[in-house]
Amino acid sequence: MRKKTKHASRLAAGLSLLLVLMIFPSPSLGQESSSRPPISMSAAAPFAGCYELNLGRWWPWGMGEDTRFATPPSRVELRLQRGRDGFEQNGLLIRTIPSDPASRRSSFWLPQGNNGLDLIWTTGFSGVSLRLTRHGKELRGWAHAFFDFPRPPHVAHVTARPINCGYDQ
Repeated sequence: MRKKTKHASRLAAGLSLLLVLMIFPSPSLGQESSSRPPISMSAAAPFAGCYELNLGRWWPWGMGEDTRFATPPSRVELRLQRGRDGFEQNGLLIRTIPSDPASRRSSFWLPQGNNGLDLIWTTGFSGVSLRLTRHGKELRGWAHAFFDFPRPPHVAHVTARPINCGYDQ
């Protein structure tokens, strides 16, 4: 019985990684950066800047120790700079305020039309995606946790409020 459970767990991990790679494909080795999906900088520019993220309670319940993999930082900067490494190649850079060089998660963001954006943090196996839309000066939406093993979906309401980045822009 343990072998079946172990096999099922490995299969689920492989399928989850495949899904992440299908949604956010990484350029093949040797390809130029021009092969990356285009990003509309005119759609992205209004969202660039610094934000304080307020995450509500996870629903339908907490995730125990796994919560740390699905919790975004509380203060971030959305840059108009394309990522160059790992999963960050899939979008524009997100940086934690203050900077956290110890973080092993890739993070990037993508504009979704003129009124929305997606923010993603991932280790390649687990993470969180935020789908936000503009409501006045704030951004509001939902956080969706994802993992490389089967578990019920978890969502939480999230609000992003603009803040001063602490330097002249």
